[in-house]
Amino acid sequence: MEFNIGPRMVKTGLAVALTLLITGLFDVQFEIIAAIATVLAMQPSIMRSFNYIKEVLLSNTVGVIFAVIGILLLGSHPISVGAVVIIAIAINIKLGLNKTVSLTVLTIVSIMLASTDDHANMLYIVERVSLVAVGVISAFVINVIVNPPDHQKILFSMIKRASEKSNFLLRVIPSKTMSIPQVRDEEREIEKEINKARDYFDIITDERNRLFIRKRIDFLRNIIIYKHMIQVLRKKFTLIIELEKNLHEIEKIASGKSHLIKKLVSEINNYSENVFLMYEDRIVLDRDLQKETKNAMRVTINNLIEALQGSDYEKWHYVFPVANSIIELFYELDKLERFVRRKEQKQYDQ
Repeated sequence: MEFNIGPRMVKTGLAVALTLLITGLFDVQFEIIAAIATVLAMQPSIMRSFNYIKEVLLSNTVGVIFAVIGILLLGSHPISVGAVVIIAIAINIKLGLNKTVSLTVLTIVSIMLASTDDHANMLYIVERVSLVAVGVISAFVINVIVNPPDHQKILFSMIKRASEKSNFLLRVIPSKTMSIPQVRDEEREIEKEINKARDYFDIITDERNRLFIRKRIDFLRNIIIYKHMIQVLRKKFTLIIELEKNLHEIEKIASGKSHLIKKLVSEINNYSENVFLMYEDRIVLDRDLQKETKNAMRVTINNLIEALQGSDYEKWHYVFPVANSIIELFYELDKLERFVRRKEQKQYDQ
């Protein structure tokens, strides 16, 4: 079993330590509330940490208001606390503050349980809210100062890993050098990698709103490229699924068309690899030569379409999904190549 300690784990531990040092310095009781708030507030990016603080301000205001009203009207009985928590969660979700629900519940419970005789003790309320604030701010400070993540590098490594696995399957499926159970295991892994990349892309798009970003134009240009790379991954995955599902039947009923399909898959796989290598500045693709290669691929695609003209329904049923996936992937790669070349040109001009 693997045991990995990632940067976010380390930062969470440091943030908890900082929180406990601050609460210890001011001799504050119930420091566990601040420590829990720190763990809940640790976010994967600086911008998300900043947005989280804004949400905490609003959601905790809701929590304090409901806690005070709950104490005055219902007292601090466990059933009363539970009822207030239910209402506060519903209000938070209605306001779109889903991410801070846990902290709101923590605030309500800590305030209501600390109050006695069915009276809202303002000193206790301020102390409990301050504990939550210390935890959230400690998490934000550590997130900013300690090893801020290189989101572009992390995202591209995810995209590259998914692309390499996709390229591998696009080689082995036409040649039938891997068993069907192994292919399906690989498909599931690729789908997970693509979903992880898409989720992380949401994080990197949040970073666009940061005030201080070095080389902002390059950053925004890369976001567009990553978006198209993920689109390419999705199209590749669709092609993999269609090949795995239909290629065997195509070989049985239309061997000539299967040859064209295998040729196209091989060419488009090489094209994909070259575009990714060009983005990494590992190769230089001659424009004229690449144009000839793409024209040759278009000719092959047209040949496949012409070969389908007048075919019966059964052939269309198996061949069309594969042909359509190839065409969509080709045009998505063509768009990606144009964006990558623009990036190269801008770097050259600089």
